[in-house]
Amino acid sequence: MVNRGTTVARRMRMAITGSMCSMASRCSMASRAKGAGVVVAAMALVPLAAIASTAQAEVVPAATSNTQLVQYHGYQISVPASWPVYNLPADPARCVLLNTNAVYLGTPGTSQHCPARAYGRADAVLVQPVPSAAALPPQTVVLPADTAALPASPAALPAGAAALDEANHTLHVSAPGPGVLVTASYGSDPTLIRSILAGATMTSATKASAAATATAATTSGAIGAARPASPSQPAELTGLPGSGLGFDACTAPSVTTMTDWLASPYRVIGTYLGGENWACTYGNFNVSWVTQVASEGWRYIPIWVGLQAPCSTIPGASVINPADAAAEGQAEAASAVATAQSFGYGSGSPIYFDMEGYDSSNATCAQGVLTFLGAWTQGLHAAGYLSGVYSSAASGIVDLASEYGNPGYASPDDVWIADWDGNPELTDPYLSDSDWPAQRLHQYYGSHNETWGGVTLNIDNDSVGGTLAGLADVHQTARPAVLGEPDALPVAPGHTGTAALIVQGAATVPAVVSWQVQAPAGLTVTPSQGTTSAPSGAVRVVPLHVTADASMAPGRYQMTVTATAGGQVLTETFELVSVVQAGAALPTSYPVLLYAADPASMAAAVATARTLALPPSDVTGSFSQAWTDVSEGSDLVFAVGQAATDALNFNACAWPNPAGDAGGSTPFYYIGVPLQQPPGADVFEPADGSSTLVTAELTGQLAQYALAGTLPDDGGTPIGPADLQDTCQGSPDVPVP
Repeated sequence: MVNRGTTVARRMRMAITGSMCSMASRCSMASRAKGAGVVVAAMALVPLAAIASTAQAEVVPAATSNTQLVQYHGYQISVPASWPVYNLPADPARCVLLNTNAVYLGTPGTSQHCPARAYGRADAVLVQPVPSAAALPPQTVVLPADTAALPASPAALPAGAAALDEANHTLHVSAPGPGVLVTASYGSDPTLIRSILAGATMTSATKASAAATATAATTSGAIGAARPASPSQPAELTGLPGSGLGFDACTAPSVTTMTDWLASPYRVIGTYLGGENWACTYGNFNVSWVTQVASEGWRYIPIWVGLQAPCSTIPGASVINPADAAAEGQAEAASAVATAQSFGYGSGSPIYFDMEGYDSSNATCAQGVLTFLGAWTQGLHAAGYLSGVYSSAASGIVDLASEYGNPGYASPDDVWIADWDGNPELTDPYLSDSDWPAQRLHQYYGSHNETWGGVTLNIDNDSVGGTLAGLADVHQTARPAVLGEPDALPVAPGHTGTAALIVQGAATVPAVVSWQVQAPAGLTVTPSQGTTSAPSGAVRVVPLHVTADASMAPGRYQMTVTATAGGQVLTETFELVSVVQAGAALPTSYPVLLYAADPASMAAAVATARTLALPPSDVTGSFSQAWTDVSEGSDLVFAVGQAATDALNFNACAWPNPAGDAGGSTPFYYIGVPLQQPPGADVFEPADGSSTLVTAELTGQLAQYALAGTLPDDGGTPIGPADLQDTCQGSPDVPVP
């Protein structure tokens, strides 16, 4: 999100600046640095030849130049010619997004490369082979076998499907004749989508086949709604106290991925139930998924993305009508409860409403949000569910806090604070500690990639201290041990360097940990595997001797270290080896600058630069140079230590600067997301730990992520930047040794 520790007035100014809201900061300054905060996947039209290669899939010109006829599995629809058509079997990593006009053909991949968040609705269609009954989305409309057309009139829909359509702006249609499941979304006007679905036909061959195999019961002309079923009655989830670390992603990873991610420090995942402003699709998410993943010890943050603030700037988002806010909040609660029940979330489960950030200084807008969320809470409580609200610390959370303790207002049971400050703590400057004690969650890191068990996901990070949904008879078990952050090291070709692998036992559980290093060709690690005892709370250090072949090309190479105990993968961490001649440096794909404003932090910056083989010019103690580089936005600037971070955030010392600005403030800020490239003008990356040792470790973490895309620390609670002090510290010019 925005800078942590600045004055509330400044943070509020920052939080409402920008063209739109993104998931965590929801109207944070991040939108200035990154442009539109709603994520829309880059669209590239799949060649017709690639589509035609998919079984029974084809795109052909239609009767007019404004349309195209799309055929898949004998099901055909006419859509605007401007819509791209994507072949999912040929592109299994493509994320199916419903906030942009498109047609998707085939089953979505089990490992879609989706953003951590995406919002809004647009006219879009997904056509895939019909899955098993247990995998059908809630309230799927089942057509007779002899037709592919959905009646255009909403009155023809079963009541449950009509209610879900109104709440989600989405229709799920199963057509047994061609054997397809169609998911169709729309924005504010359903006319075009209803016309497309009403005009759907079967190819001649498919229609003949369907007629030959159909029975009288399946061709009765009636349509019905199917609910997901399970061969055995799934256990019902309920509300449970939660703690520890979690993550959220726009679409549910596969069951296999969730098993692989048991190697991670996370045991909580945000699961999107629906809502008309949720732009992703269910994908892997169904009743079976919910039960299987919960049985492994995962707990859930159920999320509903419904109507947004009246003053929301999210493109394509449906918004609250202030005059009807109470009724709309009650309606959203009813839809969310019905959907939650269909997935096995039972009474007592929480459902968190995702209210994106907004300008809370707009009194009409803010009051509309409060009225809506109060009615949301009342509706959930009436149905036996707990109420949660996710929102920006600077808007929705502040407004809800203004009503906390008011007996005349229905406050949510739990709040989920979006504040990307990098700290997994549950306190926040926008919220008194006495508000929602032990009933809060904190999203502390924004969208970034993490890899666990060999699988990479784009996620947001969460710290949990509130109510979750889970299976009451399944207990979360802590991993017996974790790997600490190993050293990054430079190694000259033909030479050997030594790194330290740190194995730390859990607080109460001793373990025997086996570990193995996977090194790229040209690097030899001795020992490459082994077993060590990790007593509870103790640390074991294993030296790793890394030798680079004499002929190995200069570059940065990543090694993965995996640990197992009791036959279970515990975790993995990463070792970044820079193969480079002694005293030489390796290039980076973009300019990097480590700025320190005190001698101890300068030592940490220089050490990080040496271990990552960065050139000496990538380290500076000059406030003027750091100011210039942050202003221009072409460099990724790390503020190493509290003095440097405070200087770029406040300039409390009133040091001279190229802009001639007075002390006490700067135009700079940070986003709260680990960065892999320069984010744009006026943005820097804080690496200010609570001590010199923590600063050095945090700087190494963030720099390694910037260069290699991996966060190497798995020591439990991640390191985050320290609170800013707004005090004069350090010096404007610190020599680089």
